[in-house]
Amino acid sequence: MKYKHLFFDMDGTISLARSKITSEMKLMLESFMNNGVDIIVISGSHNEQMKFQTEDLAIIKMGQNGNHAIHPTHGELWCDIMTEQQKENITAHTKAIWAECSHTVPNEDDLFEDRGSQISFSLYGHNADVQEKKAFDGNFEKRKALLQKVPYTSDETEVKIGGSTTFDYIKKGKNKGYNVAKIIEHYEWNKDECLFYGDALFPGGNDETVVGVIETIEVKDEEDCLEKLRELRVT
Repeated sequence: MKYKHLFFDMDGTISLARSKITSEMKLMLESFMNNGVDIIVISGSHNEQMKFQTEDLAIIKMGQNGNHAIHPTHGELWCDIMTEQQKENITAHTKAIWAECSHTVPNEDDLFEDRGSQISFSLYGHNADVQEKKAFDGNFEKRKALLQKVPYTSDETEVKIGGSTTFDYIKKGKNKGYNVAKIIEHYEWNKDECLFYGDALFPGGNDETVVGVIETIEVKDEEDCLEKLRELRVT
């Protein structure tokens, strides 16, 4: 197989939102690892959540859209923290977004998460029922419409649509594509041997910036990803 480094989004790609990978997905990833393939998961989530969802596999975890990278044996590679002023500007935008919403949520205290390198604002709740979240905006349309209605402009930060219900705010340019390129350069990997799987490769999605950095494959969900990995394994 030509690919030596497989990159994945997490929620909606290798797992349901904030849920553990299935036993089938775990075995699939391990089968690649046992054949010397690096597995890199780059997600809007924080690294402890990623550790939980990936069943503590010995993979490279790149949380907060890659702005906090941890190697299983080399330790922390980098952690790019936001300033307080950047966080204040983002908070103002999340309040403007929320003012446009009229739906009820399970817990209003579960919408806003400051992860250090990223702020994530969920329209329904980070820890809400997985299927309810998917039903709420699994096709991303509500969030696309809200960003058209309440655009986010900043010289220092940007927002991307991620997960099932979330807006991910990061430092401008410090997106998944930037951090994929950064780790490839860090380890001097060959880009032609890298492949990325994600469910949000559409314009404005938090996987979109990987397009053009390395080869990408769009998946519908974790089951579709598993099927495409089966196809890759036999090539």
